[in-house]
This record gives sequence, structure tokens and C-alpha cells, in this order.
Amino acid sequence: MTIIDRYLAYAADFDKSYVDDDWSRIAQYFTADAAYENEPAARGRDAVLAKFKSRVDGFDRTMRTRTVQFQPATAQGNTVTVRWTASYTSTGKPDLAFSGTEFAVFQGECIANLRDEMDAGAQEAIGAWMAAHGGARQSG
Repeated sequence: MTIIDRYLAYAADFDKSYVDDDWSRIAQYFTADAAYENEPAARGRDAVLAKFKSRVDGFDRTMRTRTVQFQPATAQGNTVTVRWTASYTSTGKPDLAFSGTEFAVFQGECIANLRDEMDAGAQEAIGAWMAAHGGARQSG
């Protein structure tokens, strides 16, 4: 199994975890001392999984719909790189879309370091959307 295959398996299981909230499913894809480098950083497998749950609960689940699209993954050495676009809808509020690149550094078959870099202007667009629309809690 290549690291691209392993990354794609992780991504598929991440989507399953998003649906059923069972984040333990993706523990197998991370080293014990894995790091997720986005602010604030998470260090250690359990902290990475907790951060995923917190981010999903704090934003994604507050939206009516969430769609993430990926371009084909590439690998160089022990690093998988994937471009992505995320789109969200929220009742009575304008849609929100932004994009970036994810970098997954592997040790063997496990991710040791995960980092997302948003495209230029994405963070500002998200901040402006949140400031203008006060979050996204859905009533149903």
C-alpha cells in the first residue's frame, strides 16, 4: 500500500467519522506522537482526534450542508499533498467556500504530521463571514 492509498483510506474514514462521530476509527492512521500543525496545534494522537471533533462540532456541524472536494493526491518522498475546496451552506445566510492544501507527512504507514494551508484570503473571508453572520447555528 502506498502512502497515497493510506491517505485516501484515512480521508474516507474521516468522512465516516464525520457522519457517526466515532473518531476512534481514524486513530490507526496517526503515530502516537502525531502533530496537527494548524492553530492552535495539537500534539499526540488523542489531541489530534480531539481537535478534529472540536473543529467539526464548532463549525461544520453548525452549517446546513458541508461539501469537501479533493483534487488527486500527489506524493513526494514521505509527504502526501492534496488540494481541497470546502463549501458550506447555512439557512438564510450566504454560502461560504474556501480552499487550500493539506500536507500529510508519513512515518511508515502512519501520519506523523498534518498541516493545512488555506489559500490567500481564505482566513479573512471566513472571519468576515463569521463577523457578518454571527456563526451558523441551524434550527433544523
